[in-house]
Amino acid sequence: MRELIAAGALITGLFSGVDMEHITDTPRLVQAVTVEATGADLLQFGEGMVIGEFEGQPVVVTEEGFAMEFSGEMQAGVWSMALDVVAFNRGADSYWVQIDGQQLDRPLRLPLDALKRSSFGFRLEETGTHSVRVVLREAAGSMIRHAELSRPSVQIPQPPMREELVGKHPRLLFTAEDIDAMRARLDDETVQRFYTLPSTLTRKPPAYVAGKRNGGAFRSLGTYAMAYRLTGDPEQLAACIEWLEAATAYPHCGVDLDAEYFMEGVALSYDWLYDDLPEDLRGRVRDTIVRQCREVYSASLAGRTGGGLSFQQNHFWFAHLAMIMGAAAVYGEVPEAEQWLAWGWDRVERVFLTFGTDGGFHEGPSYWDYSMPTLYLLVDLYEWCTGEKIPWADQGLHGQSEFRLRHIYPGLTLTAALEDTSITKGGPATKLYLWEARRFRDPMVMGIADAMVKGPSSDRFNLLWLDETLEPQDPFAEMALARHYEDVEIAFARTSWEDDATALALVSRPLGGHLLAELCERFEIGGTGHNHPAQGHFVLFGRGEVLAGDPGYTYKKLTSNHNTILVDGEGQYGSGEMWPRPTPGRARITGFATEGDITIIAADPSSAYPTEMALTRFERIVALAGPDLAVVYDRLQSAEPHVFSWLLHHYGEASEADGIWTVTHGQAQLTIAPLQPADVAGTMQTCQPTYVHPTRDLTPKEDPEIGLVELQSELVNEATFLVPLLIGEAGEIPSEVELLEGDGFTGVRVADTVVVFSTGAGTMAIPAPWGETITTEAGAVVATERNGVRRVVSL
Repeated sequence: MRELIAAGALITGLFSGVDMEHITDTPRLVQAVTVEATGADLLQFGEGMVIGEFEGQPVVVTEEGFAMEFSGEMQAGVWSMALDVVAFNRGADSYWVQIDGQQLDRPLRLPLDALKRSSFGFRLEETGTHSVRVVLREAAGSMIRHAELSRPSVQIPQPPMREELVGKHPRLLFTAEDIDAMRARLDDETVQRFYTLPSTLTRKPPAYVAGKRNGGAFRSLGTYAMAYRLTGDPEQLAACIEWLEAATAYPHCGVDLDAEYFMEGVALSYDWLYDDLPEDLRGRVRDTIVRQCREVYSASLAGRTGGGLSFQQNHFWFAHLAMIMGAAAVYGEVPEAEQWLAWGWDRVERVFLTFGTDGGFHEGPSYWDYSMPTLYLLVDLYEWCTGEKIPWADQGLHGQSEFRLRHIYPGLTLTAALEDTSITKGGPATKLYLWEARRFRDPMVMGIADAMVKGPSSDRFNLLWLDETLEPQDPFAEMALARHYEDVEIAFARTSWEDDATALALVSRPLGGHLLAELCERFEIGGTGHNHPAQGHFVLFGRGEVLAGDPGYTYKKLTSNHNTILVDGEGQYGSGEMWPRPTPGRARITGFATEGDITIIAADPSSAYPTEMALTRFERIVALAGPDLAVVYDRLQSAEPHVFSWLLHHYGEASEADGIWTVTHGQAQLTIAPLQPADVAGTMQTCQPTYVHPTRDLTPKEDPEIGLVELQSELVNEATFLVPLLIGEAGEIPSEVELLEGDGFTGVRVADTVVVFSTGAGTMAIPAPWGETITTEAGAVVATERNGVRRVVSL
């Protein structure tokens, strides 16, 4: 990945002034420092502090009654207070902040164990004498090395809005000059296949409820505003005006997801309906947008919005998109908007400079569906408003539609529930395929959209992102049956693109993927929260059913909920966390070979396990050997003896006879026939993952419990699991499974297929199903003879 970072370093963001080697620097941000103090000098600003030392540096240590206050003449505008601070337990890791005696609604969180910067932003409405006071929220014992009170501002290298858009409305994504052409497109048959005008908005806007998410109801308002621009329907306009009236009663919607939902409706509608809004309402909507932008901007300057420096976390994208849409809507009318918009472009450039380049996405298919519209809209707004090409974006966005399609099981209705994804998740909105097809003029992606569309949508982006002149190509004739994504380290395979195919996916990655993991380590940034501690995990689908499953969106993310290995019942780094943080693990996929309906995937998840387990080897090879057979081969080794557990989760009814387990799910059957270890012990059980959050319950209405077949070794330093998985129709008698062992190999024969794995370096001489001997130095081989066709695939 260092080569990738080096390549990224050659590209510098216009508005950020940074490349990937300097991704956390802020050269465009100027801090006018008013107060600055270090070590013992901090004592003059408060009480309840004593002098101490941390890692050789002078600090003040907080005691009971701690308070630190800075006061004096301060100008109106945005301010920032930054502390270099450390706490040592969860009971002492936050302060309250008071501005002129009024306590902020969110505490200042402190880093644990390491001295780092924590900051908060606030806005002063008037110039005058003000006070900023920091007090304990919890226990004493935290340490402060440095404090700085400053007034930040953004140096703007060039106007963040191109001149021809300033002073006109509509101007976001289209102008008045585009509307006639947009209306004419409505008569096109291809447009009608993907887009239809919405009916008149009849829903009533909700009243603001303090402490709740309020913005979501407004998110689709732009769909109706654009429909009015296309039709001139006065009832549609009246409904939009009613919603905008309600919006003006909202104080703000925070600085995160809810802010984006609100602004996507309000800011776009303000711009698109500008000339048709009553003047008084227009002013009040503008004021509402200003309030919201100020909230996000103040928080962002303090590193709080959307996770601080979590450039690859969806909250970061949503928060800054909220500010960008608002700033672009009122640009030229509100002087502050220039600063907001330039800072927004600074943040956006960092998102794409740190985005992986394999066409994959690390937060799973559900968050792909949820987050990708945000990325696409950020790209469009940046390039439309600035007239500049956004740096680096195309490196990772081309190929995303294929990546998402590969998560969809045969039949194209159900998505693999990897990472934080509902087990009933279907496909994404068609508009996402349309965006990529249009941007890259890609006929195969247009073919995906054509194949997946269920009917026209009234979503505004189904029109704005559609290129009806692009002829679709059949994606299923173009795409390979299997693919390995090398940054996010996930491999997909299927035996065909037909509904009756068998499909497999395996993940073995650093949390976030290689590039993000390295950035997290080097720059102490974050953003891996929707990843699971599940390296080496696989899912299997066949005969129309999920056979080896994943629990999907859980709030206590456990390795034990996945089809991988436990060591003495314990899992990987991050197991048990709600939002797994970056870890030192560097799991990877080490090999990939595919031909036709045969795919072999090798992985090394060993580094995903905490070092105290002394796990020196965990090699997993999974071979999809056709529609009826998959084989899992694991080799484990540790410096200390352990009981190793091999896990397979399912949603069917399980039974066991003579050491063979049968899982029946709907019309499908999975036979689990372990051959090694010879003395393996197995159990059948059920479990219910933790789907309940303090504010949400995501427990599935169907299948809240998941079945588990667990195979265990004895207490050993080394273990080998060789587990054939036979796929068939419910109730059918499975083929006989034969163990194959020879000099330097072990494997299995099932009917007309042989699957063999090397047990050491050197040459293997393995028996082919047709009676010949295959001599090879490969690590794994699948040999089949079906319908008179002989094939050998080696890894």
